[in-house]
Amino acid sequence: MFVGVLLLIVLVPSANWVYQVVRKPSELFFPVSDDLYKTPAETWRSYAPLFVAHATPIMTAELLAALAQKEASGNPVARTYWRWSITLNLFEIYRPASSAVGMYQFTDGTFEEAKRYCIHDHRVVADGPWHDMHSCWFNNLYARVIPSHAVELAASNLDRRVREILARKGIKRATLRQQQVLAIITHLCGAGAGARYASHGLQLLPGQRCGDHDPRDHVERVMGLSRTFARMRK
Repeated sequence: MFVGVLLLIVLVPSANWVYQVVRKPSELFFPVSDDLYKTPAETWRSYAPLFVAHATPIMTAELLAALAQKEASGNPVARTYWRWSITLNLFEIYRPASSAVGMYQFTDGTFEEAKRYCIHDHRVVADGPWHDMHSCWFNNLYARVIPSHAVELAASNLDRRVREILARKGIKRATLRQQQVLAIITHLCGAGAGARYASHGLQLLPGQRCGDHDPRDHVERVMGLSRTFARMRK
């Protein structure tokens, strides 16, 4: 009996680890992940050429850098924390809090959607036939933990979503700041929250929350970082 209990104590956590790694292979980066966090200056020094190369009129290099810093402190393999749950499913008791990973914390769903677009000459382009030289190339090979891929996907995904939301709501004039705030809210809370923000005249409602996050505080932090990176760029 004692041996059986001991084996259970040893084998269940090991089996759970293997199961979670199969579901989310990026967990294998845990031994080095903590060493890859960066200060704003280090993030800009490491990735400035990528931010500049993949910038769009809305998703400027400074904003791309700010989101990467706010979401993951410039860590290309940043992971979510693990959480405990009360459940009869042994593989759900202790697991990653979400599928998010990388500098922009893309979840599986967002990543799959974002892979259908890319950036060419600072404009969003949709995936198309392999022989179309004007479409995206090799997007199915993209990975969230490769910085160049992550930056390009963040730029194309958020630029496209902002334009789609504004068009759907019939908003033809929006300042750059309003468009960027919409991008930040969409990234933090999802396209639904972004659409609600647009519906209310590009204004956040009093007391509005995104889960545990205060969107006003989040927006100000990201915009503050964007200004910091703008000074670095000069």
